[in-house]
Amino acid sequence: MTNPSLNCLSEGETLDDLARRECAIGFDLRFCRSVAVSERDWETITFNPTEAEFATLYALTDLGEASAIHDIQLSSAEAAEMAAVARALFVAIVNARRAPPDAAQRHEAEQAALISPNQIA
Repeated sequence: MTNPSLNCLSEGETLDDLARRECAIGFDLRFCRSVAVSERDWETITFNPTEAEFATLYALTDLGEASAIHDIQLSSAEAAEMAAVARALFVAIVNARRAPPDAAQRHEAEQAALISPNQIA
């Protein structure tokens, strides 16, 4: 399987990088749609998959945080794409558990992420 383009991660970041740095322990897939709450204000609400307009895949960390990985509009082609990303994330999580980072490595990765050249100042 080729590596899918992940539209919620920093450029060049891989699922392996994310799973190892964030100590990912699982993932969550949310099916959503935008609903007007006023003439100029929209809110994103979680829906049943058959009623949703888009989906977002999140990695869940050992600290209870969720990191967005990939968003898609829902159609049969995009659903297949999301399934491929979910499978790749699962493999990355399993591989990261084989050699989890120690506290010093995790701190170093977190600090590097904070001073990323892609970060907006």
